[in-house]
Amino acid sequence: MILALGGNMIKKAKEKGTFEEQYKNVNESCEQIVEIIKQGWNIIVTHGNGPQVGNLLLQQELLKNKIPPMPLDVCGALSQGEIGYLIQQILLNKLRKNGINKKVVTVITQVLIDRNDPEFSKPSKPIGPFYEEENKDFPMVYQSGKGWRRVVPSPDPEEIIEKGQIKDLIEEGDVVIACGGGGIPVIEENGNLRGVEGVIDKDLASEKLAEELGIRTMMILTDVDNVYLNYGKDGQEKLREINLKKIKGYQKQGHFPKGSMGPKIEASIRFLEKGGEKVLITSPELAVDSLQGKSGTILMI
Repeated sequence: MILALGGNMIKKAKEKGTFEEQYKNVNESCEQIVEIIKQGWNIIVTHGNGPQVGNLLLQQELLKNKIPPMPLDVCGALSQGEIGYLIQQILLNKLRKNGINKKVVTVITQVLIDRNDPEFSKPSKPIGPFYEEENKDFPMVYQSGKGWRRVVPSPDPEEIIEKGQIKDLIEEGDVVIACGGGGIPVIEENGNLRGVEGVIDKDLASEKLAEELGIRTMMILTDVDNVYLNYGKDGQEKLREINLKKIKGYQKQGHFPKGSMGPKIEASIRFLEKGGEKVLITSPELAVDSLQGKSGTILMI
């Protein structure tokens, strides 16, 4: 199973993003992951990095006159190592405590994209902290109830470069952490890979990995318990079990904003259309209940 953990669940909206805060959040999520592993699932953990990579990029810009700044793709690699380390260590400790003999491995993952992707001319991926006012120095988007946030290009994933290595590790029974932050976007030039500045959506990258490895179940953990229609508005409606046709209809009606639930729904639709059987969307604390059909939103053919 692919288990996609949102970056905003590692560093929550009202938190500063200290190591202690992120450790606590990852620790809580790993409690649920261990319970899922106990039920016999082989797990690939993917994760977002929006808050973390945005903060890293901000650090580069603020200190550029003192320390040579790193480009956004390198910041993405740094965030993969940072978050992968947290998940890997905490999860391994919990597996040992529960007498589960599994290795946990983080794979720094590159993802092939199209250099002509329209996102490079019209960026849409929110990263970094929230602001009370719009900053004219870089593109921003307003997220309802949270504030203004910087946006960067989010190209569509076309191929997971390290999919073969990830497959080998899963077949060995290891828990794999991969496609962190959606993976590092790369293009191919004359047979060579080269990083480009952008942040791939982790749910779309997770779907691409699932598609390439033939995985049939995907769980997306986020900061809400369910998918909703009219979220935050009059007539808000919780979705429990829904089929592909209906969710596509709601998507066309504009119920799922691009900066929040939109990519999760798009990834779910692609997953089901490419051979996947079930997508579960819920919060980390309800992950086990969701697998048992007791909570969360379940999308199926």
